[in-house]
Amino acid sequence: MDLFDGRTTPEALEPEDVRVLRMVQGGTQWLRAVLCTLARRGVAFRQEHPDRARQILESLSASPLYKGGQFLFDLLEWEDFMIDGAPPKILPTVLDVTSLNRIATLLNALKTQLDGGLGAISWDAVNSPQLPLLDQTEQLPPLEAGFYLYQDVVLGCVRSAASLPADAPDDND
Repeated sequence: MDLFDGRTTPEALEPEDVRVLRMVQGGTQWLRAVLCTLARRGVAFRQEHPDRARQILESLSASPLYKGGQFLFDLLEWEDFMIDGAPPKILPTVLDVTSLNRIATLLNALKTQLDGGLGAISWDAVNSPQLPLLDQTEQLPPLEAGFYLYQDVVLGCVRSAASLPADAPDDND
């Protein structure tokens, strides 16, 4: 995906314009690689465990977070964005243990700001070096054009979060 694919004339732009547009392009390519990695993990999970994948999606489908994500996914036309062009490389660190720990920290801070509580989401064990990480050389199937990719992205998130330790608190205990 090139921002200068004929729609924009680079000669009409100043160097600072090109610099900003290249930064946007880099972020766009990164976001596409993240989404495609998650979706490919989801496809692999769905192919290996079809009944389990269906049940997970059914369980999540009533959640406002799931529905909001689906709305944004459709609104931003990320499905088209993901399958347009050559597939990006897999990013093995997408939602790995380190990034999930960072997300937990951010959620703790948000929870504290919203309700004044101490933050119930605390996955300190996520920093443990004994935790299983996602396979850094995982072989993932290609994306299926025409298949609704939001569900595969969700399943990829679930697959990625499976690297959390079994004793991580789930806020419902």
